[in-house]
Order: sequence, then structure tokens, then C-alpha cells
Amino acid sequence: MPCKFPKEYAVGKDQHPNTIYVREDALTPAIDNWLAQLFDDDHIDATCAALEQAACPEPAEQNRIAAARTKLAECDNELAKHRQALETGTDPTIVGEWIEEIRLARRAAELALQQTPDSNRLTATEIKTIVRQLKGIADILANAEPEDRKAIYSELNLAVTYHQDGRMKVTAGPDACTNECVGGGT
Repeated sequence: MPCKFPKEYAVGKDQHPNTIYVREDALTPAIDNWLAQLFDDDHIDATCAALEQAACPEPAEQNRIAAARTKLAECDNELAKHRQALETGTDPTIVGEWIEEIRLARRAAELALQQTPDSNRLTATEIKTIVRQLKGIADILANAEPEDRKAIYSELNLAVTYHQDGRMKVTAGPDACTNECVGGGT
């Protein structure tokens, strides 16, 4: 697995070679063991939490949901005030009009909350069930053909950064959720 570094690399020539060669068979067992570790009993909860966090809605969607929830609370507060106004003897016709306005605003907020894409998201329990099924991934990868291994690594969005001092940094997962491991030289 040769890695080429462009001439305009951020460090000087004496700090980094133009080309390095790292044998694939020197890296893949360590990577496969790291992946397997993500699914072992000691790490499964953290892996599931990272996957659940990665499935969180986008910030704009979170803001929209928060605004709808805020609007619901405001409507409920207004309705409580209108009830108090009725109890103190305010004209029921006027209060009825106010209540109708608030009822319409509340219904709009409820509809906004119903439009959330959360209905397609996996629950924490469903995520854990799926992740538990991946416990044997190290054995699967150990016997995988190179093209199959490449496809699995690609689906996991796996990336390896090899450092000049012999350490390597392995990351996997969607952009929003990256697990990291830095190991010794290989």
C-alpha cells in the first residue's frame, strides 16, 4: 500500500519522505483486531452510543424540533392564562376567540413535530442488537478475500493515517461520528 505525498506537503522534505511503503499484511491484522474490539463486551456500549449519536438529526432539524416544542409550551402557558381569565369573569366570547387562536398555533406545532424523520431511526435497543451480531467481525475479516475486505473497510469509512514515528491512527464511521485508535509502530 504505497502512499504518495505531494511536493507541497505542509512539512519540509527532510521531515517526511516523498513515498513510503507500508505492507498491507502488517496493518490489516491490527485494524481487524481494533474493529473487533469495538464490538467486544467491554466496548459495545460505547460503540452503540457513538452510532446512536451519529444518527442524531442535523442541527437545523434539531432547531426546528426545539422551536416546535417551545411553541407547544408557550401555547400551553397561554391557554392556562386564558382559563384564569375565564375564572375571573372575563367575557367568554372574547376568551373563546383567544383560545381558538392558541389552539390553531398549538396544532401547527404538533404537526411540525409529527414531521420529524425520527420514525425511521433505529432505537438504542435495535442498534445494540445489530452491533452484537458483529462480534465475529475479526474472524470474518481474517478469512475475507482482499476485495471483500476492501468493500467492508469502505462501508465503514475506514481511514488509516500513518505517522512518521511509526504510529498509525485508524478512524471509522460517518463524518459525524469518528472512533479513533492510535497504536504503536508496525
